[in-house]
Amino acid sequence: MKKSGECKGNLRSAQKIFRVMKMLCFLMFVFLLQVRGEVIAQNQVVSMDLKNCNVEEFLREVKDQTGIRFMYKSEYVQAIPRFDVHADKRQVMDLLNEIFTGKGITCLYDNGVIVLTRVQKEEQPEEMVIKGVVRDERGQLLPGVTVLIKGTSIGVATDSKGEFTLGTVKQDSLTLLFSFVGMKTKEVKWTGQKTLSIVLEEDFQDMEEVVVTGYQTISRRESASAISTIKAKDIMVQGVGSIDQMLQGRVPGMMVLNTSGEPSATPKIRIRGNATINGNKSPVWVVDGVILEQDVPFTASDINSEDAEYLIGNAISGLNPQDIETITVLKDASATAIYGVKAANGVIVITTKKGAIGSPVISYNGNLTINTRPSYNNYHRMNSRERVQFSRQLIESNMNFGRVPIGETYEAAYEELMSKQISQAEFEQKVEKLQTRNTDWFDLLFRSDVTHTHSLNVSGGSEAVRYYVSAGYSNIEGAARGSDSEKLSTLAKVDVEYNKYVSFTAKIDYTTTSNSGYSSVVNPFDYAYSTTRTMPAYNEDGSYYMSYRAAGATNRDYIGYNVLKELDNTGKSSKMDDFNALLALRLNLWGGLKYEGTFSWHTGNTSTRDWATAQSYKVTQIRGYEYGAYTEYDPEFASSKLPYGGVLTQGNTRKNGYTLRNMLSYSHLFGVHDVSVSAGTEARRNEYKGVSVTGYGWVPEFGEMFSPVETDSYISTYGNNKPTNSNSFTQVASFFGIASYCYDNRYVFNANIRSDGSNKFGSDPKYRWLPTYSFAVKWIASNEEFLKKVKWIDNLSFRGSFGIQGNIHESATPYLIVQVGDRDGVTGLPISKIEKLPNPDLRWEKTRSWNAAVDFTLFEGRVKGGFDIYRKNTSDLIMSKSVAGSTGQNVLYYNAGKMVNKGFEGFLNIGLVSTRDWDWRFGFNFGRNVNEITLANRDDLSDATVVDQMLAGTLAVEGQPIGSMYAYRFAGLNQDNGYPLFYAKNGEKVHRAYRQDLELVHCGSIFPKLSGGFDTQVTFRRVLSLSLNFAYSTGSVSRLPKFYDSSTVDPLTNLSDEWLKCWKQAGDNTNYPAPYNYSDLKDYLATDAGMGYDISDGLGSSPYDLYNNSDLRVAKADFLKLKMVALSYNVPQKVSDYLHVSSVMVRFQVTNLFTIADKKWKGLDPETNGANIPSLPTYSFGLNVSF
Repeated sequence: MKKSGECKGNLRSAQKIFRVMKMLCFLMFVFLLQVRGEVIAQNQVVSMDLKNCNVEEFLREVKDQTGIRFMYKSEYVQAIPRFDVHADKRQVMDLLNEIFTGKGITCLYDNGVIVLTRVQKEEQPEEMVIKGVVRDERGQLLPGVTVLIKGTSIGVATDSKGEFTLGTVKQDSLTLLFSFVGMKTKEVKWTGQKTLSIVLEEDFQDMEEVVVTGYQTISRRESASAISTIKAKDIMVQGVGSIDQMLQGRVPGMMVLNTSGEPSATPKIRIRGNATINGNKSPVWVVDGVILEQDVPFTASDINSEDAEYLIGNAISGLNPQDIETITVLKDASATAIYGVKAANGVIVITTKKGAIGSPVISYNGNLTINTRPSYNNYHRMNSRERVQFSRQLIESNMNFGRVPIGETYEAAYEELMSKQISQAEFEQKVEKLQTRNTDWFDLLFRSDVTHTHSLNVSGGSEAVRYYVSAGYSNIEGAARGSDSEKLSTLAKVDVEYNKYVSFTAKIDYTTTSNSGYSSVVNPFDYAYSTTRTMPAYNEDGSYYMSYRAAGATNRDYIGYNVLKELDNTGKSSKMDDFNALLALRLNLWGGLKYEGTFSWHTGNTSTRDWATAQSYKVTQIRGYEYGAYTEYDPEFASSKLPYGGVLTQGNTRKNGYTLRNMLSYSHLFGVHDVSVSAGTEARRNEYKGVSVTGYGWVPEFGEMFSPVETDSYISTYGNNKPTNSNSFTQVASFFGIASYCYDNRYVFNANIRSDGSNKFGSDPKYRWLPTYSFAVKWIASNEEFLKKVKWIDNLSFRGSFGIQGNIHESATPYLIVQVGDRDGVTGLPISKIEKLPNPDLRWEKTRSWNAAVDFTLFEGRVKGGFDIYRKNTSDLIMSKSVAGSTGQNVLYYNAGKMVNKGFEGFLNIGLVSTRDWDWRFGFNFGRNVNEITLANRDDLSDATVVDQMLAGTLAVEGQPIGSMYAYRFAGLNQDNGYPLFYAKNGEKVHRAYRQDLELVHCGSIFPKLSGGFDTQVTFRRVLSLSLNFAYSTGSVSRLPKFYDSSTVDPLTNLSDEWLKCWKQAGDNTNYPAPYNYSDLKDYLATDAGMGYDISDGLGSSPYDLYNNSDLRVAKADFLKLKMVALSYNVPQKVSDYLHVSSVMVRFQVTNLFTIADKKWKGLDPETNGANIPSLPTYSFGLNVSF
């Protein structure tokens, strides 16, 4: 029965559903019939030919043909004049609309009747005009001030006289917003005044009112952290493609070292010294709240080297500087702890521009830059006559040559004279030609060219929606020929305030960069610096002049070399494509409770090429004989490793990654208690997939094909050459919390905590998560009652912080890393190689730091400054140690070291003059940092390989600062022969010894103790402005270029003019040694007098190698540079009005005008260590136009 009841219930339900469906079908059928009827009625056609008819006659004819009825008032149609109608099968409604268009009649179809009605004219709202003038506090008129009606996008800008006229719909009252760069935004209530007179106040705090940390945007007064913020426009250097190259001398406590003057070279940046030895020392780059990742996964050693990122750049290289609004540098633990273990080296937060409220504004920025080239006038090198004279002295002293003297050198001419190949007269004629040749290698290898950059952006919007869209292009040519960088970037950003509960930001950007440069086998600067000027670059017929050098690959002794030919046949290039997308959603949930979710996704591709054609010297060395010298029928061809084609190395790396962050925050003001707390989670993943392959037998002239001739020598050398794949990924999961409390705007407390887990660490559970945290306090003394009466104190505050930070070594891992290689020749199974042994105890590096500071603003903002003192103690430093290969690896990473960093930093900005016409400001910043490695756990300081590291300044030595450079102790010259002497550990003076037996002296650190900058700006009537920027560095040392890089003097090389002052005879008061002759030294050391100067058993280093690495060849790397001189002119508004643009500014800028350094450098740049292309003067012309 129960079952039967259920069936009946189901049956009744089905019947009801069926009846409803039938009713719906009937209603739809009736509706369709009605619609079809209306459509049929309206679509009926008529044909007629009426002459001089009125409206009623026309409508009657339509009714007779179609049956359609019309309804209208007679007075509506009687005023319409007579007309003709010619229609052939025209639809009724089309014909009616044609007849009544422009006659004030409209036709409406309603239930089979066409109703004719009059068109209702919309009442035009009455308009009004608001006029006014805007001045500053000194009474000076302000052109270019934005005047906006609040709540709308209606606005104008003041003209050259500071006047404005704003038209709008008439209303009783409204609110106007007045905004101008450097001035406080002002709201003015308009209630019918005929003319407004507005005075804007200078905003000395300007953008410093808030601090952008990437996770929060908070009031500066509520922040107790060590943070520096600068505007991008204040440090903009024309002709420079990346913002990191503009930061030198701009931020207290941040050292920026430009290691090369090449356009794509990446500077070293250190914030408050080095907090690690083997880990990544670079700061974290954050753009709009998201951490940027490298295009290529450099290891720590790559990133810390001077030239690893030469062609690829760092994470920030792709961002157009013109799209940047502010740069915020987070320095102490209170500021950086929220970024977790990546942030022990500091964080640099970039905020990109966003749209401004108002009508669309189109802005163009263009620059032309003239780059200068190096010149012999800057360096103390021998000219041709001096080089010939020195060679003559060598021969008269019976010195050996570094190679058989051939070619355009004095030594070769002398050899030809001695072998009677030429006469004395021919010899003298040849010598005179050599003395006057003076080949300018710098002119041949470098250039003074024009580069250009362009940027175009459009911004605007309302209070609800603001947008910013930009495109940038730069074509930057380096000083060296063939060293170029081309970049195209686009960015689109929209900020939407959907309602008071929902808002979001969406951004996408894309950058493509192409860099080209010389191959690693060619260094144009080094060649021009060290090659004799007696040698020509071209023969008299215009062909390349070849200097012959030893090959060593076959029985043929010499192959030809010409640097210009080598540059034509070798090279290196890279291409990077980078795409980023960001979506940030903000919800006001309830009261002060808010949610913010951020999702960022990035992808990119980097491809590199390094090539050498068959005609290059590089490949000729491998081949063993000149290009085309032999054919396949010759035995030399068959025995060559690479008898045909060149070499091409290609690499490709693909990156993908995302960041997902969810954060809840709550803030509320309880009387005098301002409370703010936030908590969230973050997940981040980055993956790299790369492949690299070197192909031999490359023939680019035949379509990039490879056609190696597989000789026995080729097979034995390159037969197993295969592509190399590299895949890596990093995953990080994080939990974080932020708290801030402010009492009565006087006492501030900040706290941050974050815990990171990563696949890089965590084999042992107790090391899986590393919490980083910080606490900070601040006392705003100027808000105390006893200081409020001191009128000249605007702000005075004291702050302090303590926190725990961490760092990660990308190359270190707790897991077993195995590399799968080729198949075994016997078993046919893949061969596995242990790359790294597991180390489950590997831990994060930890840094405990504290900071104390004072900040002040005085005399209504005319004086502003701050001073910080800090200390950072780092433990569990990841150390590296060479181990026996039998362990399965060559380098072992382990936690063992300790280090301390301490220092102080500060800045002072002063408004020296502020009148109606003149404004003069001066700024100064400094940062001092000293560090000491307090624990290194090394017992191998006497090993020869460790000595090499100490000489280079790359070894961590307990009790010394990081980057400590050591040198052999120079003991003067032996007056018997002029050869250099050095102190051995036993106190003896020696010419030759094992490296580990010589005394080493500590010369200092390669990192400066004090660095900073100062700048000044003078402005006249806000129209003409002159600014200068200086950068300085002191307290570091660097090794001078090698006095000579061979055991004997090579006829093909040029020399420093120091050689003209070298020792010649006993009693010469000089420290420049006599030219070295190995056989003479060997004979001397075998005598009773010389035996005591050799403790090497005949196997020690050359005296010249020891001399190059002696303390005599170490110089202070201090410098003072005039980084930039800029002159800008704002074109009068009346000229802009005539050109139909909003504003025009033109500027002229000079960079790297001069460097003051230790005279030992003799014109070289100590910042680039004299080994790379220096930062050369550039001259730029720029134009800014807004529409």
